[in-house]
Amino acid sequence: MRKGSEVSESHFDYLVKENQKFFIKQKAFTLLGKRLHSVYELRTKLRQKKYDADLIQLTIDDLLNGHYLDDMKFAEMYAEEKLRLKLWGKTKLKSELMKKGIASAAITAVLEDKFPALDEELDNASQLVQKKYNQLKNRNMEHQKLVKRLYAFLISRGYSYDVTRQAIDKVFNLTLEEE
Repeated sequence: MRKGSEVSESHFDYLVKENQKFFIKQKAFTLLGKRLHSVYELRTKLRQKKYDADLIQLTIDDLLNGHYLDDMKFAEMYAEEKLRLKLWGKTKLKSELMKKGIASAAITAVLEDKFPALDEELDNASQLVQKKYNQLKNRNMEHQKLVKRLYAFLISRGYSYDVTRQAIDKVFNLTLEEE
């Protein structure tokens, strides 16, 4: 284009569309620069900015082709972080990944990878119960109420009833041995 030359309406529309696509991609890169996102999360955040849905999809396709977006990688990193920092159980992790828009096949693969054995999940649950028990033991609660709170706490963190029961039994057996 040269200064003073006229632009046809179709060419002008094309330039406007490319400009919008550029800004959408810039916003996507800004979001991805802060942390990884799932495709669903990124699409939702871009829609909140009132960008055109077709342009959002084109941008997401470009990001997928360029390997900037990868739901499987996101799910693995998200699961790793939540297990390491918050000691979440299988159920909570599965639920949160579903909220992030991760496909069920990817969720299954990640859960099988992160929870290969019951022992590791039981160890995590036992750590959480011990921590919570130490917080609650000085509150002069009756034993039954304390146990109910510990059950509710672990269930809310995504542990199954069996794992919860075993973890609480393990912690109370250790506590009785110490006394």
